[in-house]
This record gives sequence, structure tokens and C-alpha cells, in this order.
Amino acid sequence: MTNKNAKTKDQWLIWLGGFSGIVGPTLTLVMVITSTIFSPWFKWDTNALSELGVGEVSLLFNSAVIVGGLFSFFFALGIREYLAPKKLVKVGVTLIMLGSISLALVGIFTVSYPILHGIVALAEFTLAPIGIILIGYASEENTLKKLSIITGIAALTAIFLFPVIILLFPFKVGFAVPELIEALIVLAWIIYMATKLLKFKS
Repeated sequence: MTNKNAKTKDQWLIWLGGFSGIVGPTLTLVMVITSTIFSPWFKWDTNALSELGVGEVSLLFNSAVIVGGLFSFFFALGIREYLAPKKLVKVGVTLIMLGSISLALVGIFTVSYPILHGIVALAEFTLAPIGIILIGYASEENTLKKLSIITGIAALTAIFLFPVIILLFPFKVGFAVPELIEALIVLAWIIYMATKLLKFKS
């Protein structure tokens, strides 16, 4: 479901979206994992990733999520130009954009600001997956439709259902685990779409 009316002058924006979709999440993931390595106190079985936003690696971690949010926003702009201008697509892309902004704000409103941090973190975890699901429902391309819906549902399940399972069963796992699982699920969809953007020719 590509936008057949995309103008040649907008091709650069589609390419930028593809580039951002490859580089942004990958760079963010590397920086976040590096933050965990250089934090001797951090434990995957007890901590949340957001706790890295304060302390000795705060600059690295907060820079990671801010950079990730910026790149994700440009990726969403590319998606908007690439996909057909249906209402559900527009809503889905808007949610991804808002999720990108929320991701960047996580690096500003750290756990030192618990209420604001909780709001932007919740928005980050939910908006993009819902946006991906809406794009899937609107897609006429069967592969994109199935992949988007499955990705969105899997991401929401990872971030909301997995913590409940942890509480109900004696698993010693910190909230960082479902956070990382959701990030990897969404990353797979972003890489898939970014590749399509980079291959697009108007």
C-alpha cells in the first residue's frame, strides 16, 4: 500500500525515513545496552531500564532515548509519505510520531520526576504499537497487514502481560526484560519498513 502519488521532491523524505529507521533504533539499542554494561549495579532480574537515566551513565542513556526519539520521528515522516493517505494510516503514523516524542521525553523527565516520567513512559510503550496495528488494518498489502497487526499486539502483550506473569509466577525478572522485548519486537517492524522506504522509487 504505497502512495502512488508521492512526488519526486518527497523522495528524499522517504529515504530519510528509511535511513532513520535503520540507524536510529540500532544506535539507541547499542547505547542502552552499553549503559547496562557500564552500570555495575544494574541487574536484569531486578531493575528497569529507566533507572539508568540517573547516575553514572545517565548522560549516555538519556542521550540514547532522545536520539532514538528524534530518529523515530523522521522515520514516521517517511512512513507518512510512503503509505497511501488513508485515515487509519494517518492516525497510525500520528501515534508513532507521538510515541517518538514520548521516547525522547523519557530522556528529559527521568525517574527523578516520577509522575511525568510515568506519563511519557506509558505513552512510549503504548502509542507506537497501537499506531502499527492501525497501519496494519488499513494496509492492502497482505504481508504488511499481518506483520503490523502481529507486531503491535505482541509489543503490547510484552509490555503489559509479561509483568503480570512475573507477579503471578516466581520469575526473578526485572521490568527491563519486558521493556527490551517490546523494543526488539517494534525494532523488527521498523527495520522491515525502513528497508521498504530505502528501496522506494517514485
